Amino acid sequence: MSLIAGNLAVVQKLLDGAAMSWGIYGGAAAHFYGSRRPINDIDIIVPANTLSEIARLLQQGQKAVQYDGGRILWRGIILQEDLTIRLNGNIYPFVLDPPMIERLQRKPLLGSRVLFLAPEDVLVHKLILYRGPEQQRFDIVDCEGIIKRHQLDLEYLRQRLQTSNATTIVTPRIADMGVTL
Repeated sequence: MSLIAGNLAVVQKLLDGAAMSWGIYGGAAAHFYGSRRPINDIDIIVPANTLSEIARLLQQGQKAVQYDGGRILWRGIILQEDLTIRLNGNIYPFVLDPPMIERLQRKPLLGSRVLFLAPEDVLVHKLILYRGPEQQRFDIVDCEGIIKRHQLDLEYLRQRLQTSNATTIVTPRIADMGVTL
C-alpha cells in the first residue's frame, strides 16, 4: 500500500468518525472519473469552518500537519474548505454546499471507501481553472477524460455553473469538448 493510500485511510476514518461531509476533487477525482494519469496527491473539500477542528483531530492522533488557516497539508493529503477561484477580476465561488453534499458518491480509492464530488462538480472547478501543459497542469485533459467516460447530468451542470458564476467562461470551453449546454 502506498504512503498516500495509508494516509487517505487515516483521513477517511477521521472525517467519517467526526460525521463530517467531505469530498475528493481535483486530480484524484478526475482519475476516478476517467482521466488516466497517476494520482500524486489527494485534494479534499470540507465544509466551511471545519479546518481547525480537523487539524486538531489530526494533531490529537499524533499527526504532524501543516495548517495555515486556509488549508491543511499532511503527507500527500490536502484539505480545504473554500476553493473559490479569483481569475481576471472575476470571482467564481466554490464551496461544499448542500447540492454538492447531496451528490457525494462513496466509492473505493486506494483501498479506502471515500467520498467523491460528483463528476459535474469536478468539471466545473477544472473548467474554470482550465490549465494545460503550458502551466504544467492537467485540468483540460482531466475534463476531456471525464466527459469521454461519463454521462453528465446537464441540468445539474447548468445549476453548478450558475452557482459558481461560471456559465459565461465555461460554456464555450465545454462546447469545444463536445458538450452543448
